[in-house]
Amino acid sequence: MTLKCPPGTTISVEHAQYGRTGKYGISKCNSSVSPMIAEDRSINHTCTWPQSLQHSLLQTVVEVCQKKRQCKFNTSPETFQGDPCPGLRKYIEVAYKCRPYEFRSKVACENDVINLVCYPGQRVAIFSAYFGRTEYESIQCPQPRGVQEESCMMNFATETIMYLCHGKRRCSVIANSTTFDKPDPCKPDSKTYLKVVYTCGEYRIFSFLILLSVA
Repeated sequence: MTLKCPPGTTISVEHAQYGRTGKYGISKCNSSVSPMIAEDRSINHTCTWPQSLQHSLLQTVVEVCQKKRQCKFNTSPETFQGDPCPGLRKYIEVAYKCRPYEFRSKVACENDVINLVCYPGQRVAIFSAYFGRTEYESIQCPQPRGVQEESCMMNFATETIMYLCHGKRRCSVIANSTTFDKPDPCKPDSKTYLKVVYTCGEYRIFSFLILLSVA
């Protein structure tokens, strides 16, 4: 298996699983399934390691790939110290992100505007977004006098900001609940804020991703 990220980014491993899940496993690994298995499609061929060993597998992949631009490893049982599915065709599934070398962070208090701008030839890549408040990270947008501090965050804020800004050269977002088309996550008297963590990536990377999604 080869994991590869674009220039200016490194691998960040999120999940790894080895074995076989579901009635047919993933279709990519069924093209050369053994005749014995092919004859009996009614059997639910599911076999994965217990959670403790899956964690060990994740650590193995992290050691080989984490913070590298590209890595390669063998998917044989010997690599992972055991076979969870003796006699069955199996696969390894790895979920990973391509994390930029550096990030920028911007905060806008309630009803203020965040402006994300990249140089020509670059585009905004959203890493995370938070809208609401946290008790320990609200120095820039303090509560009004007499209002108690609280932690209250909007769900799916990252997805919304990605939809609005990801892949654009410049983007402006207002820090209020209207932007997210959802009720305010905090009490009426609390002062919310929007925090966006992003970076600027080369335009050709985003062009490649668009082509992949269309294909």
